[in-house]
Amino acid sequence: MNYNVIAYLVYIPVTLGLSIWIAKTLHRNTKAFLIEAFKGRDLTANATNNLLQTGFYLLAFGCSFMKMRIRENPRWENNRMIYDYLHTTQQTIEELAIKLGSFTLILGLLLFLNFFIMLMLPKPKTQIQQININDEN
Repeated sequence: MNYNVIAYLVYIPVTLGLSIWIAKTLHRNTKAFLIEAFKGRDLTANATNNLLQTGFYLLAFGCSFMKMRIRENPRWENNRMIYDYLHTTQQTIEELAIKLGSFTLILGLLLFLNFFIMLMLPKPKTQIQQININDEN
């Protein structure tokens, strides 16, 4: 079997699994922030949370598929870029480490982007009672 095919058979399920796991974790944990930000309006918070999850899926899957191509030993021939296939187990493992490591970094950046969005949401204003003390002595 071709080592490139093996790399694809490992890369695709790992990246999709990571994306789904992180998206579900974010969906579950950002709900509390959104309910607070939307002052207890559960419907609005849930709809926003679902949209954030959908956006995360689109970004994560898009990055995963864009980085999927295995490009071993690139070189120019006849004004075109030529890539070799992976030939050894070591090359396959090293290429997967680079691909999965960079994809994991992208997911981490998306996670921090999500946190940043949560921090930028308006905070609910709690009513503070002001006590006026008038000395009428």
